[in-house]
Amino acid sequence: MNATESRGFTLIEVLVSMVILAIGLLGLAVLQIASMQNTQGGYLRAQATLLAYDIIDRMRANIPGVSAGNYDIALADPAPGGPSCLGAAADCNVVDLGQFDVDQWRASLGAYLPDGKGSIAAADIGATTLVTVNVQWIDPYSANKGAEQLNLVAELMQ
Repeated sequence: MNATESRGFTLIEVLVSMVILAIGLLGLAVLQIASMQNTQGGYLRAQATLLAYDIIDRMRANIPGVSAGNYDIALADPAPGGPSCLGAAADCNVVDLGQFDVDQWRASLGAYLPDGKGSIAAADIGATTLVTVNVQWIDPYSANKGAEQLNLVAELMQ
């Protein structure tokens, strides 16, 4: 083959290899975006779990308030807005502390989760109290951009 017959052959090879490289890089970009979305979704699930454990720990510190139903709240209910129980000078009873804890928890749900809300239901069963905490939020990074939910059930000793 002489030089005049093979002109432009290397240019076609370079163009084909650039198209293959571009498709590969585009695939890597799509994988990177999916990875970032899954990471953000995992972060939101971790936040929901931490917030659910937060209210359960608060309830462990106020078992009489839990037994009296001061922590029970439905998803549609507004936060109770009780008095501030912060500081040594605060004079809070079990009702006030329950309202304060739920109010703080609801504020945290709204701050850390997109459209975050939650409910708490407690039921006395003999010497223990069975607590069900439900946390809901919108995951804007999921494929269907739908509502996510976490249910946590804990048993508190009275």
